[in-house]
Amino acid sequence: MKLNVSWVEIPSEVIPHTNRDSDGDLDVIAVGVAEAFEREGVSEVVEIDPGKVVMAGILTSRMVEDPFLYLDSKRWGGKYFSGDVSASLAEVMAFALLEAKFGVKLTEVLPMRHVKYLGFTPDGVVDAKLYPKLISFLGGKGALYINTRGTMRWSPSWIIRNLRRDLIQVEKVRYPDAYAMLMYLVRERGWRMMVGVVKP
Repeated sequence: MKLNVSWVEIPSEVIPHTNRDSDGDLDVIAVGVAEAFEREGVSEVVEIDPGKVVMAGILTSRMVEDPFLYLDSKRWGGKYFSGDVSASLAEVMAFALLEAKFGVKLTEVLPMRHVKYLGFTPDGVVDAKLYPKLISFLGGKGALYINTRGTMRWSPSWIIRNLRRDLIQVEKVRYPDAYAMLMYLVRERGWRMMVGVVKP
């Protein structure tokens, strides 16, 4: 299957980290990234092995039996499935994308969604130094934290609201010298994965 991927870099220095920064600063960043996703469009099309999608469904934080049953359904996302299901499907596709593009082994992604309710962990973490393609893409070595969300329909307000939340969450563990990918799967846009890449 083909996944339409959009990459937008988010430099660490533009993200609020001190008491001198305001909530308004974070809103400006979230709006800017959402606008960049719209403006830049699809960066590349990545071929995803369907077998890897099935494996990712087994290995993610919340096991998704037969992901294609949900992924192909016209009732996917939003009010039809719970947030847990749509987020888990996004997690499946995010991990499959990491495997297809960077060679990240599915068994070497540490899923953390099951403790996300604690408020200080993203959905997963990868040791980037194990993967030369990932080192080249990121421009360095270190932990790569992954946060995923999924939705049926594209909505600027949805992406802005979740970018704001996800930046707060991921920066608790990423800052100052690790990396992060904020990954958003949108079903109605022909399998589009929008990825905000946070670098030190």
